[in-house]
Amino acid sequence: MKLHVEGVWCKTRTEFERLAKSGDYDLTVSYFDIFNRLIKSDPYSKEPSDIIVSLYIRKLIQRLLSDTLEKEKEGAKILYMFKTLDTGSVSGFKDFVNDLIEEPFDLDLIIINRCDYPKKGVLSKFDNVRFIDHD
Repeated sequence: MKLHVEGVWCKTRTEFERLAKSGDYDLTVSYFDIFNRLIKSDPYSKEPSDIIVSLYIRKLIQRLLSDTLEKEKEGAKILYMFKTLDTGSVSGFKDFVNDLIEEPFDLDLIIINRCDYPKKGVLSKFDNVRFIDHD
């Protein structure tokens, strides 16, 4: 099975959602959406830890991968919005996905409406980088 992940770095949730609607993704994952969803589902409205959010994301990706295998599809395409874009978070995400799938996967980056650029060495962690400017 071939997995293709497109990471997104943007300022607003609206930009992420616009991209999600324009593509044919099997799964769209935003750290902030999951964070907010978990707050709403908590009876005391407490903020979840990063570990809880990560476990939820892992569960979503695992479910997608098992559904893809069940349906005997050739691959899956994920759109993932990074909370922060630094070397540690990108390496951590790659390790996270490598734990779920044994085969190599593609990891691309889409940067939307950002004037600031990530620190040195971050962009080299991705297979491809694309810049999108919406006016």
